Amino acid sequence: MIMMVTAIILAAACSGDKELPQYASGLDVVRAQTAFGVVGGTQEVIMASQPAMAYAQDAWLKVTTKAETILLTAETNTNPQSRNTLLVVKNQQGDSILINVQQEGISFGLPTGEDIYTGDEPIEKKLIALSNVAVDYSTTGNWITVEQKGEVITVKVAENNTGKPRVGWVMAKAVGLTDSLKVVQASLADVEGEYLQTAMMRKPDRNLEERTSDVRIVATSKTTANFIVDNQYVWPVTFTPGKGFDMKNGKIVGKNEVQTGVFEYLITVIVADDFRKGHETAINGTQESVLLAINDKGELVFKEAQKIASEQTFSSYGWNRYSDTKPVLGAFRGIGEVFVQPKLTRKP
Repeated sequence: MIMMVTAIILAAACSGDKELPQYASGLDVVRAQTAFGVVGGTQEVIMASQPAMAYAQDAWLKVTTKAETILLTAETNTNPQSRNTLLVVKNQQGDSILINVQQEGISFGLPTGEDIYTGDEPIEKKLIALSNVAVDYSTTGNWITVEQKGEVITVKVAENNTGKPRVGWVMAKAVGLTDSLKVVQASLADVEGEYLQTAMMRKPDRNLEERTSDVRIVATSKTTANFIVDNQYVWPVTFTPGKGFDMKNGKIVGKNEVQTGVFEYLITVIVADDFRKGHETAINGTQESVLLAINDKGELVFKEAQKIASEQTFSSYGWNRYSDTKPVLGAFRGIGEVFVQPKLTRKP
């Protein structure tokens, strides 16, 4: 005996009072609520008579049956995409109908790429933050405040008079999800001063050993400074408020008179962090950089500025020796000095 199966897809948002078509015995739908908002909840499908079985084809929709009422329960959809599944309702004879159930996807989060990097002056920034759920906004530190009016949030940053960089966050929380926006406030005056640098440096046999150097950062304008190593090598660098220093290769940091009237120039290079004997990789030129950036603790740390090689990182530096003021291959005279995996500690 072959059973006949009726597969009918009902509209996603059936009205509770609308008169619905008649189907196989026991599969008459009186009312169907099948459209869920993002936060979920419980909806009902009312049948003319108690079904033999009802279940969903996907686990996100929970189905229970109480007499003629089929209860549909959905949790919050934390995915930006909407989702749908089929509710399968069967009678005693094995006939079935399929009812489409769908749920809205979430719209939540602070705008990407809108982290705030600024100097010590107070600022105010308005951002668009779209959401279809209730969001709680907060900040770390009383120097940052956030206000919400509709889809616009206003972030206010107070003047920094601490004399050092400070880092905070704007936080957004909703339905178990969190998002954040970084706020860094630092001027060149906040990081100017004396530091102790620890780095791996070359010995005469070309192997590396850990040594310390004295470093001074001396402002030459609001956005430029000299990075001075051991009171001898002077590297002109640029400063971006809230972010830190961009330190380019191709800068002359010193020169030596190798014979009367003949000079050798020390020119900055970007060095691989795995620089070692037999693997001495440095980038000559004038376009590459290493960053001396402000981290989440308000400290200066060396970072890779651009991805130069897939298997190496370049957040170290040094200088090579040239017979010319430009780092051309024909003028190269050898490695001058390297500071591999350098770390700075501010002196009291």
